[in-house]
Amino acid sequence: MIKFTVIGKVRSKFKKPVGPEEMKNNESIIKIEAQYKDGLYKIEDYEYLEIVYYLHQTEGYDLISEWRVGPKRGVFSSRSPRRPNPIGVTTVKLLKKEDNKLFVYGLDAIDGTPVLDIKVHSELMDETSSLEFDI
Repeated sequence: MIKFTVIGKVRSKFKKPVGPEEMKNNESIIKIEAQYKDGLYKIEDYEYLEIVYYLHQTEGYDLISEWRVGPKRGVFSSRSPRRPNPIGVTTVKLLKKEDNKLFVYGLDAIDGTPVLDIKVHSELMDETSSLEFDI
């Protein structure tokens, strides 16, 4: 059994999904639940964060579908919100932290979206341009 804990909620002017280009060009607030507030200690030392959230209004999925731009493709080769496990991940810019609120830019999640996790963006862990694999 898989169990997730909601650590916070998104506050956004978007009440329903619109194109990600529009959503990502706006500021949002992530309000962290009081019992997880201490987990934000020193988060302001980072410019970018990885937000993991539950796509709570998505219904169903298609393994192959039309993409917003380009040819048909499989769900695992797209960023479609219609997934077998409706989990979203977006890199955002942290603008400021006030108490248990994170003011961020670039989040493509609607108002009320449950936040599952926050990870700091790490050049070591998240940059792929310098990765070399011995295969």
